[in-house]
Amino acid sequence: MEFNRGDWIWELMLTRRPSDTHFSKSSTPGGESPLARDDDNTLVTHAVLFDGTKTALVILGTGVALGMAVAPHVKSGLISLESKLRRRAEETADAETSVPLKVVAEVGPEQPDPPRLRAV
Repeated sequence: MEFNRGDWIWELMLTRRPSDTHFSKSSTPGGESPLARDDDNTLVTHAVLFDGTKTALVILGTGVALGMAVAPHVKSGLISLESKLRRRAEETADAETSVPLKVVAEVGPEQPDPPRLRAV
């Protein structure tokens, strides 16, 4: 799988290198060189490059197949979650409904005592 962009060709590749090695850092920021080095940064070998198109297609196909297999379960789980949330909202609405109060006795406004007269 190749992409032409400006003066550069981008290609998807798989690499193989010895397990106790790492790639050399490239002068391009974020890039790596296919040179395989050990922990002492000594050159060990070159990485072997393979076409990554088939692998990418296999990974994509596997993802689509898994998505199709899992989709019905996800859908039923979402429906179940929605119904639980709806029931909980109804229960909350029922709990918030005001309860009518029964009047036991009516009391009028408090009247001050009439003034008292004293003999002097």
